[in-house]
Amino acid sequence: MHDMYSLFDEVFNAHFGYTIPRVRVVVIPDSEYKAAQGRQNARLVARLEIRRAEYLSVVDKLEKQITELQPSPSEAEKEKKFVASTV
Repeated sequence: MHDMYSLFDEVFNAHFGYTIPRVRVVVIPDSEYKAAQGRQNARLVARLEIRRAEYLSVVDKLEKQITELQPSPSEAEKEKKFVASTV
């Protein structure tokens, strides 16, 4: 015995068992959709927080390198005086 859906599917079946491909739609309650969206958003937020932590780590390393490469204020003043006296 065929149910309503299998009869509907037979309309789309061609000869020799060939089936015309089509998109299937699944209907779910709004509450389930919102729960799924909430889970998806939570996963996205977690990935974004991980990326933020990685970027902040890189920023910290760059600031440390900049600090190491910059002369101290007293050395910078000495350098300015030296350059001014040679001109």
